[in-house]
Amino acid sequence: MKELTPGIWTHAIDAEGFPTVCGVILTERRAFVVDTLTTPDDMRPVLEFLAVSAGDRRLVVVNTHHHWDHVYGNAAFAQADIVAQQVCPRLIQAQLDSADEMLRLPPAEGVPLPGITFGDRLTYADRDESVHLIHTPGHSEDSLVVFLTRARVLFAGDTVEWPLPNFAQRDGMEAWVTTLRRLKQLPVDLVVPSHGRAMDKAIIDANESYILGVYEAVAAAKARGVPRGELDLAPARFLGPAAAAATDAVYEAVHRENLLWAWDEV
Repeated sequence: MKELTPGIWTHAIDAEGFPTVCGVILTERRAFVVDTLTTPDDMRPVLEFLAVSAGDRRLVVVNTHHHWDHVYGNAAFAQADIVAQQVCPRLIQAQLDSADEMLRLPPAEGVPLPGITFGDRLTYADRDESVHLIHTPGHSEDSLVVFLTRARVLFAGDTVEWPLPNFAQRDGMEAWVTTLRRLKQLPVDLVVPSHGRAMDKAIIDANESYILGVYEAVAAAKARGVPRGELDLAPARFLGPAAAAATDAVYEAVHRENLLWAWDEV
């Protein structure tokens, strides 16, 4: 467990090459766990930490969206309040029921569905902190972020990512850009993506620039008659120097998939 600021910690794993984090937030009356990673076993350090540090606080588990690397550890908290955006339980269930062999199999313990859902916003208010869950569609239909008012920290799920975002919602580009522009209005000093390093709000600008740049470049290439499988658009073309330097083989593959995703939509 790594302490980010007083009362806020992260726990990190490697999920098939992606650095992936969950968050722990202790307020006066509640202990929040933001995402449950890929298996209940991944959450053992968090459970051990809570056993020592949470006391009699009420446990609230937040699923930032339905993708397996954020919810497949839910069984570690089967008796807790599990909270998500209102379409998340349906999307988790569809993922579990899918016959797609490309999808990751669920853990033997199963995946308890969120039992508390909301539409656009849900706020937990304690005397020392207000924790806001905000619907942020774009990466997925059910994406949300967790904003801490006094700490000025944003747990961003996959709404933002470093060094570049991963396209995953069909026809979601316009909603995603709208989401990112809304997030930039929040009084945030530290953004904690589920994948990549924590940093200031510059990560939001970087993600917006990448999304818009990829769609514009792919549309232009498609208009010129470039075939889908022959898009030659290097990731560095759409990234600042720091993000380009952080783009490893895993994110180069993500970028190539993003190009194909955009080609299918423009």
